[in-house]
Amino acid sequence: MTDVDKPKYQKLRDYIIETISSGKIKAGKKFYSENELAEHFEISRSTVRQAIGELVNEGWLYRVQGKGTFVNRQPLQNSDKVKTIAVVTTYLNDYIFPSIIRGIDSVLSVNSYNMLLSCTGNQYQKERLCLENLLNQNISGLIVEPTKSALPNPNIDLYKKFADLGIPVLFMHGSYRELDSSYIVEDDNEAGYLATKHLIELGHKNIGGIFKIDDIQGHYRFAGFQRAKRETDLEILDSLVMWYETNDLSEKIDISNHQLENLLCQCSALVCYNDQIAVKVMDVIRKKGLKVPEDISLVSFDDSQLALASEVKLTTVAHPKEALGCEAAKSIINMIERKQDYYALKFKPELVLRNSTQQKLSYD
Repeated sequence: MTDVDKPKYQKLRDYIIETISSGKIKAGKKFYSENELAEHFEISRSTVRQAIGELVNEGWLYRVQGKGTFVNRQPLQNSDKVKTIAVVTTYLNDYIFPSIIRGIDSVLSVNSYNMLLSCTGNQYQKERLCLENLLNQNISGLIVEPTKSALPNPNIDLYKKFADLGIPVLFMHGSYRELDSSYIVEDDNEAGYLATKHLIELGHKNIGGIFKIDDIQGHYRFAGFQRAKRETDLEILDSLVMWYETNDLSEKIDISNHQLENLLCQCSALVCYNDQIAVKVMDVIRKKGLKVPEDISLVSFDDSQLALASEVKLTTVAHPKEALGCEAAKSIINMIERKQDYYALKFKPELVLRNSTQQKLSYD
């Protein structure tokens, strides 16, 4: 049968499939309306609706109530045999990451999804290699902890390729400003506020802070630190704040670093970016012949195993860890199955009190 001899209904189906297959309309983009198709093919809207219904069932299109019809990812990618979700984190085997991954896996496994793990080491080049590799895999969705999330990212082009393929992406701990993507995070601004407010309530005035400059979590925690100080009219001095980045951690958190030495000399309490930093700072404090919390009170973030590893147990803002992983997995599955297209989830932080902080006996 020639194209001329084909019924208009068949021409409509062929046209829709060819339009999607050729990439003229990318996955996730809105498709033509029933009125537009009916007018173009000179057929009734009910016939158009029937054809679209069939193509929805076959996986070429999907409907969003109140919004219209959208181009789906290719039917091959919707096959029940292909149920793999990629998870890309900055680190993999230590700190809070095993708990997060355990949470993700607990949900994926009961929903018959496989997990494909990758690690970037918080380096752009490794992130690019991970993404390029995953673009060649038949994955259904992608959960990502962004690399150096506070800085412009050179790999945005690859994330856009996932979007073009209709593969949903969910970020955790932060997201890239260049992308309007779904995310799941702890409320780091509120976390920074709780940590600093706790020290203020203990009578500390000269409160210092150490924050990570190339991850967006550090910026939000610093914003909470500022907010708590401003509420009580405490001055925010440059000399009481130290920033570090991924590549200079060992250099900055060291007894030979004069900036850190000056910071410790000026403050009676310190907010540390995470438990890892707090443990390193505690070691520097000991080497200086000082004590925690008698000389300097410490508050950190994440409530990792490191918070309990030292003789002085850390007061810390808890990270949801496994719960965040579970929620991330549930969210990406819902995105894959078109139950919800977008997520902007924030976990409420909680302060865990231990013995690294104490009341300031006399004001600074």
